[in-house]
Formats: sequence, structure tokens, C-alpha cells
Amino acid sequence: MVTPIFKVEANGKDITEVLLKNSARITFKDEDGVAADELSIEALGNFRRPKYEDELKLWLGYKESGLYYCGIFIVQTSTKKRDSINITATGANFTSELKKKRNRSYEKMSLEGIAREIAKRYDLNVKSDFSDVYVQHLSQTNESDLNLLNRLANEYNAIFSIKNNTLIFKKRIKEDKKAEDLPVFEVEESECESWEIKHSNRTLYRSCKAIWHDTKENKTKEIIAGSKEPELILKGSFKNEAEAKTKAEAKLQTANRGIATGSLTIYGQNIRAGGILKLTGFGEEDGEYTIKSVEHTLDEDGYSVYVEFEN
Repeated sequence: MVTPIFKVEANGKDITEVLLKNSARITFKDEDGVAADELSIEALGNFRRPKYEDELKLWLGYKESGLYYCGIFIVQTSTKKRDSINITATGANFTSELKKKRNRSYEKMSLEGIAREIAKRYDLNVKSDFSDVYVQHLSQTNESDLNLLNRLANEYNAIFSIKNNTLIFKKRIKEDKKAEDLPVFEVEESECESWEIKHSNRTLYRSCKAIWHDTKENKTKEIIAGSKEPELILKGSFKNEAEAKTKAEAKLQTANRGIATGSLTIYGQNIRAGGILKLTGFGEEDGEYTIKSVEHTLDEDGYSVYVEFEN
């Protein structure tokens, strides 16, 4: 038998014991992509209302195995009732500055270089593996840094998020396999309280043909990523064959995402959005999936985790 525990700091002060004495319920939602992570704390008692933008830090885990760090959160709302309080806070890095519209251009830079230049503006660390993918010219016109990185992530099938003072911009798939350096979380069917996996009647594309007009040679060109039918067509303005192929590969990967989607509930453990979920014991559903979101809930009844994922 294991004992769930948590730790919460408010502006550097440990408030765990106070919350424990007042039947606190901790909910931590970890999101893949640019949606802000969210922390919700419900507690009984007549608490002082926190100030907007107070800083909270969260750890979850077990007395027997220790705590793991979940992140930094900034208070957004607080709701007081006669005998309770509810506090919601979001991931610390989603500030108004990231959403400020800018005008600039990037010339002959790797995607990792662009991510690093943007991260530098906000004193963020960087985790990226796009040093081998270059753009000849990229315009940012009346567009926020947050939107620009999200746009590039969609074009190149990248995982983009900002967590714990780190800008993450990494490949979902490398050499036709899910990126090996992403964290892998293994779940056995017998561990699950419940689960479901849905397959949609969507076309599974085997290849993608990129078509563009070469202005230097004044002729239409094409290149194919993958092989066999059905084939997806991608038309655009590409600078060269390398860019066309990279975007065709990313478009093919993106088009085939979400054909299988699912969710499961399991006893609490350190599972993170953006990682790889490896299912075993599920029969024909066994395999690897991308984790879309994870909701951790810890209260007097125990610690549970709800996971949403897709192929």
C-alpha cells in the first residue's frame, strides 16, 4: 500500500500542512502544445484570498517513493465561499509579452535558431532538435511569438510548449518513428481503472506529393514523401526541394494523426503530456501513442490520473 502526498509552495512558503488540515483537493492539468497548464486548489476553511499573480509551485508523489516536480503556476482567479476557497493558476510562462504582436523576419536560419532567438527575449531555456531544418526566409507580420511558434509547429509537425522556464520545440517523429528522446510512459491494461480507444473512419494517407513553381527555372516541380496510394497533395511556395520534402513529410504525419484517439484512468503516477504512451496488454490496441493531456487529481480519497492520447 502506498501513501499519496503533495507539496505546495506559495511565494516560496511551504503551505502543505495548512492545506492538508483543511481537506485540500489538488488538480493539475498538464497540456501538450500551447494551452496553458493549470493548477486548481480547493480547500475548506476561511483562507486569506491570494493576490493575482502570486506564484505557486507544485510537487506530487508518494511517501514511499518521493515527490516529483510539476511546475510553477501564477494565480489567475480565487473564489471564496462561506467555508471554502477555490484557487486556479496557470503555467508561469504564458505571459502577455508572448502574445504581443511583432514585425520582423528571419533569414537563412534553422528552426532551432528561431526558437532560441525567441526564447532569449523571455529568458527561457530551449530544448529543440530542429538544428537540421532551415528556412531561407520567414516573415513575422503583425504576429505574436506564441502564434509564430505554433504556426511553425503545425507546418513541421513539431511538439511546441513552454513549461518550467523552458521552450520546447521538438520533432514528433524522426525517421518514421516517434522521437526516441521523448519520455516514454508504459501502462499495462491491468493497471487501468477504465479505458477506451476510438478509431475514426478517416483516410490513412501513404504518401504526400508537394507541388511548387520554381521561379528560377520557371517550371512546376514536385516531390513525393512516402509511397503508394492514397496520396495527399500539398501545394505551396517552397524555396527549394529540401523545404518542399520536409513540409511534405510533416504534412503526411499531421494528416494521419488522430485516426485513433483514447483515454484511460489509472492510479496516480508521473505521466506527462507530450510524451509517448506505450500500451501493453490491450490486445490489438497495443502500441505507442502521443499523450495529449493529463489530469492529476489528489485528495482524501487518493491519487488518480486521467490521460488523453492519440496515434
